[in-house]
Amino acid sequence: MKRVALITALLATFSSPVWSAPADMSGKLLVVDFTGAQQADAAMGEAPTKWARCLASPLVLQFPTGCDNSYSYQLYESTPESPWPPVTVTYRPEDSKITIDDNDLSLVVTLSFTTDTEGTATVAWHEEIISIYMRGASFTISDSRSTAGLVTLPESEEQDGAVQCVDDGLGELVRELENRKYKTAVERLYQKRLLILLPQIMEGGHIDNTIANANGTTALHNACGLSHTEIVQWLVDHGADLDAKTAKGASVDDCVGGPNAKAIRAILRKARSNR
Repeated sequence: MKRVALITALLATFSSPVWSAPADMSGKLLVVDFTGAQQADAAMGEAPTKWARCLASPLVLQFPTGCDNSYSYQLYESTPESPWPPVTVTYRPEDSKITIDDNDLSLVVTLSFTTDTEGTATVAWHEEIISIYMRGASFTISDSRSTAGLVTLPESEEQDGAVQCVDDGLGELVRELENRKYKTAVERLYQKRLLILLPQIMEGGHIDNTIANANGTTALHNACGLSHTEIVQWLVDHGADLDAKTAKGASVDDCVGGPNAKAIRAILRKARSNR
């Protein structure tokens, strides 16, 4: 009987695991998805009463490596005429809460783990005289491929095809591209266009956005033209339109050239075969 009771207790333990919050978020990417979540507004200090479907893009927090569970991020441009302090992100493992604060904004994200890398989240957003509450969101935690900090606050529902502001290594590629010197005017033109389009994608813009007066070229067109294998791979991995054409009908394949043309054609070929 004692053996049966012990086995029963062990089975109960394994079938109902208790997941605790990680002690350290250094080098982790947290994405809070509000699909299916609910949202309510309330006056400051009052509890919400009327809940409705939440239509918001994800909340994204990228903790830099070695950040000791806290980091700062310049969310908005700050100038002498219009100073704006950076927000401070702090993770408290003792109560599974993340706070995002500046002088005028306070967000509290409460995480409830169902595994060691995912679960459900609630968000309390306090700003000026109003509070916004979100409940029933889902979150995932993954290893980040970038050492840069990132904060992307929820906004109104994103367009189909938006990358939803997940850096996932794109920030490092942009910084590398900024420092690279190109010899020809054509290469420098592709570089200039990418340095406009890629930050827009990081801020939640559509991955196939184009620039005015640039003949309808997408980031993928320009990355192919620049023969930048890593950026082409990133764009393909994140859903760039492989069949996009410019205003004059040029495909991304028509733009492929340079020393990495063979590798880039292989990337495009493999991506199409996996559709």
